[in-house]
Amino acid sequence: MFVLKIVTDFASAHSLRNYPGDCSRLHGHNWGVEVMVHSNKLDETGIAIDFREIKKQTRVVAKRLDHQYLNEIKPFDVLNPTAENIAKYFFDEVGSLINNQDVRVKEVTIWETPRAAVTYSE
Repeated sequence: MFVLKIVTDFASAHSLRNYPGDCSRLHGHNWGVEVMVHSNKLDETGIAIDFREIKKQTRVVAKRLDHQYLNEIKPFDVLNPTAENIAKYFFDEVGSLINNQDVRVKEVTIWETPRAAVTYSE
């Protein structure tokens, strides 16, 4: 099994609904995003998927959230914009762009701060 990982970031603000603390108020983060992709197969060049393609598609998803108030955009206008929900959002959205019979998103880690992260996988 080959596992490839890219790292990128975006900045946005959110407020957590029904949270009993400071995070219920509007605040921002410089989010870190790690996407891990796995494959059992390499192409004729010896590549599972080009790192550039993983990063490009992850940035497509990140651009939707970059410099936004997450609570006002889909799906976070309904779904609480927690790090957990953001990680699953990236997993699903990047997966819809790059998954195929040979390559699949394995896990996504979202860094809310340099010392706090959540990882989502299936």
